[in-house]
Amino acid sequence: MEGRSYDAGVILPALFLTAVGVMMVYSTSSVYSLETNGDPNYYLIRHSIYLAVGLVCMLVFMSIDYRHLRKLVYPAYIVGLALLVAVLIPGVGKQVSGARRWIDLGFFTFQPSEMAKYIVVLYLAHSLTKKRDKLDNFMVGFASHILVAGLFVILILLEPDFGTATTLLVVMFAMLFIGEVKFKYLVPVGAVSAVFLVLAVLTKGYRMKRITAFLDPWQDPLGSGYQAIQSFIAFSMGGIYGTGLGDSTQKLFFLPQAHTDFIFSIIGEELGLIGILIVIIGFTILFIRGLRVSLRAPDLFGCYLVFGCIMLITLQAGINMAVAVGLFPTKGLTLPFISYGGTSLITTLSAIGIILSVSKSEAK
Repeated sequence: MEGRSYDAGVILPALFLTAVGVMMVYSTSSVYSLETNGDPNYYLIRHSIYLAVGLVCMLVFMSIDYRHLRKLVYPAYIVGLALLVAVLIPGVGKQVSGARRWIDLGFFTFQPSEMAKYIVVLYLAHSLTKKRDKLDNFMVGFASHILVAGLFVILILLEPDFGTATTLLVVMFAMLFIGEVKFKYLVPVGAVSAVFLVLAVLTKGYRMKRITAFLDPWQDPLGSGYQAIQSFIAFSMGGIYGTGLGDSTQKLFFLPQAHTDFIFSIIGEELGLIGILIVIIGFTILFIRGLRVSLRAPDLFGCYLVFGCIMLITLQAGINMAVAVGLFPTKGLTLPFISYGGTSLITTLSAIGIILSVSKSEAK
């Protein structure tokens, strides 16, 4: 392992996207921050603090041998489970717009599901490696993983956080697939999970409104379709070259959550198609290089761990961007590295640190 260096194809796009995030958080939040907090730099300062913590976490994880993380699998799982239960308790979990996803620590609002999804990846990477010779067995090789990891998905759904739960479920099945769990087990349970998610949509009125707004936002342009329409307007105003950095009109209280869920729309408005393509290329390079690190990992644990981490990051990015352009119903997912959000930024940079740790140990 001596003489090997970290994969520049992972760290450079990650840092580039992070820099874009700092720039766009300030651009999208300054007017809103001035109006609500009396300080145009309020969100920029907080985002910069989260970024500093995230970079420290990234440096820590990239400097330690990733194999040591296997010792933390079960303690991390218990902590993650406890936090997901705690956030559901009134008085502990902070409720915003009907969802109880955050724990308010005073100086920091923590979102347990952001950390929990990486704990699931860590658990699956460890367990699939440990049970490598028993994956043909239904109970040991398949059911045990579904039950243990699926518990996190159910708790996240109860918050409710449909977007994160769906993302985690897809990554979970992807990891089981590359872990060579029998296809005959994956297909029926995957079908049942899909039916379960459909029922979760049909039984909640606000989720159905998102679906109808996705199919035809103009049916309710001032209600359920409002965000989608305002996002479309942002992209249309940006054109190829954009209106110019800081010159968005949609962020002036027309497009809600411009600095979080719909920051990609403002990128489209201010930086145009060129800015959009640059961001997409950044995530694409990160995904390809992440897969390369996974394939070249010196052991199965490292392979599965990197695959799960890079899938979580890029799948969430893809869904966020798809929502912004109207290809998916609204999900409430942030754009990794770029959107304002402390827990998301810190955990994502930590995941990059883990990927870099594996890259330094990768096989030739």
